[in-house]
Amino acid sequence: MTHKIDPRLLYSNAPFFLDFIEDRNDTATFFQHSHSSLQRLASTRLTQFDGSTRAAVCDILARYNHRLSAAAGTMGNIERLRDANTLCAIGGQQAGFLGGPLFVIYKIASIIRTAAKLANQLDVPVVPIYWMASEDHDFEEINHVRWLDQSGSIRTVSFDWNQQGAPIELLPFTEAVQATLNEAEHKIPFAHEADAQLFAHEAGDDYCYWHARMISRLFAKYGLIVVEPRVLRSLTGPFFRRAIRDRNKTQVALEHSAERLRALDYPVPLDPSRSGFLFEIREGQRHLLNSDVRAEEAVVATTLSSDAATRPVLADSLFPTIANIVGPSELAYHAMLRPMYEQWDIPQPLVVPRQGATLIPEKDLQLLADLDLDINETLHPQFNPAEIMQQLASEELLQAFSDAQDRLEKALFPLKPLLRNLDPGLEKRWRQTVDQANLQVARLKDRSLRADLARRGLSMKRLQLLKPLLLPTGKPQERVFSAYAFVAAYGVQWIDNLIACEEPDQFEHQLIVLKDAHE
Repeated sequence: MTHKIDPRLLYSNAPFFLDFIEDRNDTATFFQHSHSSLQRLASTRLTQFDGSTRAAVCDILARYNHRLSAAAGTMGNIERLRDANTLCAIGGQQAGFLGGPLFVIYKIASIIRTAAKLANQLDVPVVPIYWMASEDHDFEEINHVRWLDQSGSIRTVSFDWNQQGAPIELLPFTEAVQATLNEAEHKIPFAHEADAQLFAHEAGDDYCYWHARMISRLFAKYGLIVVEPRVLRSLTGPFFRRAIRDRNKTQVALEHSAERLRALDYPVPLDPSRSGFLFEIREGQRHLLNSDVRAEEAVVATTLSSDAATRPVLADSLFPTIANIVGPSELAYHAMLRPMYEQWDIPQPLVVPRQGATLIPEKDLQLLADLDLDINETLHPQFNPAEIMQQLASEELLQAFSDAQDRLEKALFPLKPLLRNLDPGLEKRWRQTVDQANLQVARLKDRSLRADLARRGLSMKRLQLLKPLLLPTGKPQERVFSAYAFVAAYGVQWIDNLIACEEPDQFEHQLIVLKDAHE
């Protein structure tokens, strides 16, 4: 039984990503650099990156991470980043409640692994940076946590905010947030109190500082630097002025990329007519910047933030980035940005797809081995545990139930014409009686098959629970469930195992085996 997972089972809605990881259809040509040009990219970034920008950014990083009570390794990496020979690997995500979906953890693990790998390849320091996208305003993406309860049901707790539409950076630690945290703590008990403390709120933290602190704690041993755009805003004026002046050029550049994607029958993730614009925070809400605002007026009069197209370019203007770590959907819109990087004369970093993973408890993996099932079979949309039960059941038992159901209908059949002659409506009742009898026999059969398999040490209940665990609501596990529940039940060792995994030559969606935290 293999533990490798076919990414086509989980990312079928990301065709560009699937072709990119398999090096098909000229997808690599959408980006400036690959591993073959890594040395040239590193040399360009180190020689061209502005030293005063580096110093100013590092000052901000030091203050911000100090406020988070970051570990010594993180503070050391910030000092290392001050050196003109240091690069960084960066990736970002929204501030999802209690850490957000599992893929956030996988992205950060990929940032850390990529930084270490490139530092070894290039023989220069490469530090890991996590950009927490606190300026985003999609509240419904971040206001909940989901997990699977013991019955196999997906549970959710969430909170409301009366300022929906505002950037998340303005969200205080409200009573609603506290109440939802209390509910989550009650419904998702931790095996170890020390793990629960990783998610604890500190006095004076707003929602985003609280979440940045969580991430800093979870990855304390890896020197991860955390940043959010609001603390860098004092340095973004020159970028935003140029972005406003050059927005027409930006749209032309994005349209060029969109045409290339269409020519290869790929979806176009960013609408060129609506991308490349900035947002302004006005009256507590985040709005697209009026297209007739002049650059100087906008930067002076408003608080600005980037959109999906300008955000990576902005980050790479502030950091000496050697690699951007992206998810399957992000990869497609990064594929549209090469002309923008060329327009701005910023080397486009290496684009690295984040690793994917599916978590499975050790006892469930053993069950699959006992059933001689491959993990890819359980992740297939057509996977049916009832069919597996039928295949494994005793032939003698199956035949006995089949014979019993045949005899049941034959025994009741002589009543049918008699009842029809008495009252035509009774024939319908006869059919209902036969159906109900067959239903009761089917239920008895199901329980009998379970008992037969249990006697052989095979749990059909656990097999049936695998589908909502591995493919909840038909989606990849990493997009639905929060890391919070898995840390509560299994501790943090699985995160360390994820980071310690040997780096594959090509993208692989990994299977991570969970060991009981009580052991």
